[in-house]
Parts: sequence; C-alpha cells; structure tokens
Amino acid sequence: MLLPVIVIIWKTAGLSFNEMLLLQGIFALFIVLTEVPSGAISDSFKRKYVLIAGNTVLSIATIIYYLGRNFLVFSIAESLFGIGVATISGSDTSLLYDTLILSKEETKFKKILGKAIAFNAVASSASMLIGGLIGTYYLRLPVLLVSISFVLRAIICLLMIEPERVRSKSVKKTTTKSAKLLFTNRTMIAMLFSYLSVMVVQRVAFWAYQPKLLDNGFNSFYIGLLFASLNILTAIGSIVISKIKEHHDLSLLLFIMILETANIFVLWYFNSLIILSTMVIVQFVRGGRGALANSIIQRRSSSDLRATIISLISAVSSLLYFLVSLMFKIFDMSLNLILFIMLLTSILITIIFGYFTTVLNNKNNLMKTNK
Repeated sequence: MLLPVIVIIWKTAGLSFNEMLLLQGIFALFIVLTEVPSGAISDSFKRKYVLIAGNTVLSIATIIYYLGRNFLVFSIAESLFGIGVATISGSDTSLLYDTLILSKEETKFKKILGKAIAFNAVASSASMLIGGLIGTYYLRLPVLLVSISFVLRAIICLLMIEPERVRSKSVKKTTTKSAKLLFTNRTMIAMLFSYLSVMVVQRVAFWAYQPKLLDNGFNSFYIGLLFASLNILTAIGSIVISKIKEHHDLSLLLFIMILETANIFVLWYFNSLIILSTMVIVQFVRGGRGALANSIIQRRSSSDLRATIISLISAVSSLLYFLVSLMFKIFDMSLNLILFIMLLTSILITIIFGYFTTVLNNKNNLMKTNK
C-alpha cells in the first residue's frame, strides 16, 4: 500500500533521488545494528515474542512517517523500520521450518513458503491498487492504514502456538558459530553473494523505477496498478519455481541473477517504458527467489543457528547497502551513473556466485558418482 505513494511523499517533501537512497541506507544501517542480536535472541528464546516486538516497532515507524514532513523525521522513521524488519528477519521462516520439523514435513518447506509468498503477492496487489487510489485523494492515508495492519499482525503472532525445539543456550556462542559457518562453508558463501545481489543491487534498481515512471507520466494510481499487476506475476512465479526439485536450486538462482543483471542494463540504458519489458520477467522470478535461497539455508543449518545465519547475511548486505547509498549521496551521483555502477556490481556478483555454483554442483555430482 505504501509503494504507490512513498516516492511521491518524498518528492513532495523536496527530497532528491540521492536523499531517497540515503533514507534506505539509514534503514539498512539500523538493520545492521540490530539484525544479528535479534536473530540470536530468536534462536535462544520464543520466536513469536520476537515477531510481536518487530511488528510493534514497524507500526510506530509508520505512524512517524505519517506525521513526517522532512528528511530528519523520515530518517527517524526509517531507523525504526530497520529495527522492526531486522527483528522479524529470520524468525518468521525459522518458526515455519521448526513447525514442519515437528510434523516431519520439512521437505515441504520450499513449497509452503512459495505459496505464502504467492498469497502475500496477491494481497499486496490488492493493497497497492487501494493505496494508489486513496493516494490520489489523500496522499498520506495509506501510510496510516499500513500502521494498523502491523498492529493486527502483532495480535496474530500473539495467538500463535510455537513448537518446542532445541534452543541456543548462549547468544554469544550462537553468533560465533553462525559467523564461522557463514564464512567457511561454500554453500553459505554462495548464498551471501546471492543476497548481496538482491539486497544491494536490486534494491537500488527498485527505487530507480519510480522516478523513471513518474518522468513517463505515471501518477500514484497508475504506479499502484502497475505494481499490483506485477505482483500477480510474482505470485505465479513463486508457485512455479517452488515446485522445481531441490538439486537444481543453485543453478536456478544463478539463472535468476543473470536475468536481474539484464534488467539493470535495460534500466540504465533506456529512459522510456521499454524498462517494463525486463521488469515483467524479473517480477516473475522474484517470487521464487526468496523461497529458493531460504530453503537452501534452512536445509544446511541447525535449529539453534537458522535465524542467526539469516540475520548475519542480512546484516552484511545491509551494511554494504548503507555504504553504497552514503557514497552516492557524498559524490552527488546522477541516477544513470548509479545504475551503471550497479550494473558492473551485478555482473561481478553473478560471476562469483556462478563460480561457487559450479564448484558445488561438481562436488555433488562427484558424490553421486562415488555412491
């Protein structure tokens, strides 16, 4: 619901594109500061209480956004957004995986998460249409409605029944073990680069779409209509991709990253509505991307480390995004120069991920041959 109006709110307040990116950099910085502690706490205590706290903070952040009229107030709101998102990150999917282990259905994790992403995409489509329509009459009302939705999510979390599981006995040991696994295990290193692609490069690309759409005559309603339509593709993609067999996961992720790189090129090279061509393809695969990456991490980590590993990956990615957005602001770079730098970055990350994918696939094939 926020998406059709948020950039217009920023532009109305007089913010430049670099300031918009810096706001997202501040959001990322606070994810870095709270991501790992919240993940370790989630692995050590009940996950549902962590989710309640996260949604409560997000509701407060949205109210501040509703009241804000300048960069400083928006910065405070984005700080709280970062804390809220970091608190939830890893706890939601880890809770799902723990529940499936209890019922001995963990092999269904990717399909179930894919369906959840699809449902969320369809719901987001409806909310974007509504938000875009409301935004044409009262620009900030969708922000207030989102705040109410976070309160409802916190109430739902309170009513959840959490299964018993093996919990970490020490937040410090959990963090240390998770960091060691993340930076020494080849699969985890590959997943880190996969997340860097989507949480740094694609995040910049995402925020670049709206200024270009506004320059091509789109208002809040048409932006909402566009993203609502694209979210339907995301829903379809999440269901289709989640059905692909697990041993193809890494190769499929590599293919998705190649498509995302092509999308960055089109976004950088063209200023017309041709940018919608690759945008459609990327939205289709985006739905399955999260389920793919999350499934790989969940399968290769224990219940006392899962949320912390995901939090560490998010923290590293968010730190890099903050540094990138700060660099763009300091040097006052143009939108096209920013996109060109992101294009080169995407190519480099994809090559590195491709290397790890090749090594891991060759290792898996060798193990099958030996058997």
